[in-house]
Amino acid sequence: MPNNASNWTAVSKDSSGVKIHLRLALASSDSVFPEKMIPSTANISDIDAVNYLIEPDNTLYVMDRGYAEKTKMGGWLQKQVKFLVRIKKTFRFETLRSYQSDLSNVTRYELISIRTRPEKLKLIEFIDEEGTSYRLLTNRLDLSEQEILDTYKSRWYIELFFKWLKQHVKVDHLYSQSPTGIWNQLFIALITFGLLEIMRLLREPNREIWTFLRTIRQYLMDPWEEVQAEFNRKLG
Repeated sequence: MPNNASNWTAVSKDSSGVKIHLRLALASSDSVFPEKMIPSTANISDIDAVNYLIEPDNTLYVMDRGYAEKTKMGGWLQKQVKFLVRIKKTFRFETLRSYQSDLSNVTRYELISIRTRPEKLKLIEFIDEEGTSYRLLTNRLDLSEQEILDTYKSRWYIELFFKWLKQHVKVDHLYSQSPTGIWNQLFIALITFGLLEIMRLLREPNREIWTFLRTIRQYLMDPWEEVQAEFNRKLG
């Protein structure tokens, strides 16, 4: 947002902004949908918002380093929340057992404790194709090394999701400077994506979601019957 956009969005005297804290559900390898959103000013950190997104259900929550705080993790373990999170190299833990890895890019494979809780967790350290080292921690002890790595890779769906929103729904351009106006625009953007994804899955699951948004825009001022007729014919 412009630096002088509004006092309520000010982060400092030189900057201002808003952000979305999002829980994105991965329904399948080619389908995601926004499940919960917490809008905030830009000075609210990810770790401060995370417990508003996480619930003690049967979901596996996949998160980046911004969420890897030991006190939060202890609360998740107490509530039996399933998680897979990337941790920083400064994260302290106790190694309970070391394993020999079957994967060439895995440099460390251990059963550990975070010390503040009795539960056992799996730690995997691996190096990606660009030489970057990652440390992953999960309380899903039933997952294999490969399953843990593959599951963590799915975290990139949220990056692709935000890229899609910025490109096609233009959430980077705000039409209001009031809290209500901005939050409404963000929620409408997520609702738009959700409705388009439902339409895609029901009609042409092999097509990209952009195809449906393009058609809606093309027939925006026309009767709904014409939109339906367009969807009923083979989409190009």
